[in-house]
Amino acid sequence: MKIVYLGTDAYLSCFLKLSKHCEILALYTCLGPEDFFRNLQTVEYAKAHDIPVYEHTITADEEREWIAKGCRLFVSADYGRKIPVLTEKEGFFGINIHQSLLPEGRSYCPVECAMEKGLRRTGVTIHKLSDKLDRGDILLQENVEILEQEDSVDIYLKCENTAMDMLTQLAQGFEEIWGNAKPQKELLPYWSIEHIEDARFTHELSMAEAKRRYRIYNRMVRVRIAGEVYFVKSIYSSHTPIAADVIDLGDICLYRLADGHLRLGLIAASDPAVWEAKSYPFRKSGREA
Repeated sequence: MKIVYLGTDAYLSCFLKLSKHCEILALYTCLGPEDFFRNLQTVEYAKAHDIPVYEHTITADEEREWIAKGCRLFVSADYGRKIPVLTEKEGFFGINIHQSLLPEGRSYCPVECAMEKGLRRTGVTIHKLSDKLDRGDILLQENVEILEQEDSVDIYLKCENTAMDMLTQLAQGFEEIWGNAKPQKELLPYWSIEHIEDARFTHELSMAEAKRRYRIYNRMVRVRIAGEVYFVKSIYSSHTPIAADVIDLGDICLYRLADGHLRLGLIAASDPAVWEAKSYPFRKSGREA
């Protein structure tokens, strides 16, 4: 089967699995500085295997061109942008891999929202792409447990592993599963992060609170140092106090807390306004979750 893949390293194993059993005509990818999973390995593999790579949002005209070249399926897996949906009469068949048990958890960031709500369970849904965000007919679903000792990255990785098995099941019975897809009859609310102001570090925080925030929000956590805003890409905590608010060590910095310090790996935010952001995503992108 010829496919067009849209995604990042969040579902790298799925991308590699599909590449072994399908002909990938093109890779569309995107990301922001606050995204934990990058696209480095996905892009590297694509280029090594002469798969064209595109970083702009796919258009309806491009979809028609790929269909004319034999594309049978568009696979979205953490693509992060709204995908134009054509009709099946035009030859368009598309699926999205979503990290929740739809219709619960329609969201740009369902894992973080589930953890913010204190849920102990989420899941993976493979559904048909539709014009409305995460409203497509459901093809397959599986549960994913959220354990207390796990952070949001753990849950994304567990969802990836679950999706691998689901893709195998889908491939083995595609026509039957597609024909028996279940419409989403419940119109449950869209999930948004309710406390995006928590995704920030300040010197008044305790170590326990800083770790709680990073467990949920991970790389979307922001910190402001000397007037500059950064996303936190890694932390290590210590109860040892430091004299200064911040000690710059080059590739990391020591950041004072109320009861110790954090050793932070940072990446500069392109827009300092994200520090005061009241909602997420921080950028306008028309994402398809």
